Parts: sequence; structure tokens; C-alpha cells
Amino acid sequence: MNFFGHAVVAGWQDNRASHLLGSMLPDFETMMRVPLIEVRDPDIQRGIELHHRTDDAFHRAPAFLALCAHALGELTEAGVRRGTARAVGHIGSEMFLDGWLAREQAHVDDYLTALELEVDGLLGWQDDGHAFSKLHARLTRWGAPRGYTEPSFVLARLADALRRRPALALLEDQTARVAEFLPSLQQMVEHDARELLNELRDTLGSGD
Repeated sequence: MNFFGHAVVAGWQDNRASHLLGSMLPDFETMMRVPLIEVRDPDIQRGIELHHRTDDAFHRAPAFLALCAHALGELTEAGVRRGTARAVGHIGSEMFLDGWLAREQAHVDDYLTALELEVDGLLGWQDDGHAFSKLHARLTRWGAPRGYTEPSFVLARLADALRRRPALALLEDQTARVAEFLPSLQQMVEHDARELLNELRDTLGSGD
């Protein structure tokens, strides 16, 4: 699950800004490649812990596994190498789910409120917070992550995410095939989104 989706799921239990921000921090660590070494707020810590439980449940959800299997089959048949196909199915499904969730204004409002949280003194980063400050400013300028509703945007983000992993990176001669496939993946994600979230809710034991 991508960071915006984590904030939505965290809001099922507690939509306070600190809890929602905590639920996104592990993804932010990955994006920045800078470790978070100290958390001095219990609500942020609870959000971080929920993030890991959510990922474990999400990645085992039958609806998500079906999306990944479909993408793997379709893309490898189209000539995309297996590692790339698997990564596109996994990460692309998560991004399109964020786009679907971002159509609900209440989700966007809670997410933006979480980004507005004053965290000075609450988080200790290995680089003293420099990378987080830059990422935070970029996400704040971006606002609602509605770019994930656009297959072309998702393609660009996939290319960025996979570029540093040679076994998974989008090869130039395969990018067009991935681009051609992404709209159908988006349709499947949007069709199965409620089922997927219900499976996740049942596993986490979250109420409405």
C-alpha cells in the first residue's frame, strides 16, 4: 500500500494528524532513503506500527494477489521481463488505489492535515531532518495526490521508483508495453477496490 492509502487506513481507527502521519513515515523513509532513528510521540509511533501491520495484511489480501497475478501474466505475455512485470503489478496497483481513494475529499482533507502537523522535536532522522523537510515541502505543494488517477503519471512514478533496481527497471524497449497495459490495470483496481479494502478491514479488525 502506498503512503496516501496508509493514511486512509489509519483513519479507520484514529484520524488524528499524528496517527496518520506516523502511518506514512515508513514509506517516506523508503522514498528518502534516510532512516528514522527516533520517535518521541506515542501517536506517531502507533501509526508506524499500524503501517507495518497494514502492509502485511494488504500484501496477503486475495484481491491484491489477484491483481498482481493478472499483471504478471499479461505483461510477461506481452514481452515484459518477469521482474519488471511483477513490480509494475504490485506498485502500480497501489498507486492506482491511491488515485481511487483521493477522489474522496474527506480522505484528502485528513491527509493534508497530517502533513501540516508540526513535528519539530518529535522525530529524529539520521540526517537531522534535511531530506524530510524537502519531501514534506514537495508533498505539501503537490496537495491531493490525484495524479495517481492518470496512467501516464503512474508510469513516470514507476520508472522513478524502479530506476535504481536494475533487475526491475523499465527497459526502454518495454516501456510502451507497460504504458499500454496500465489503463486496464487501473480499471481492475477501481473495480476491485472496495473488495480489497473490505478484506483489509476484516484482517485488521477495523470498524467503519
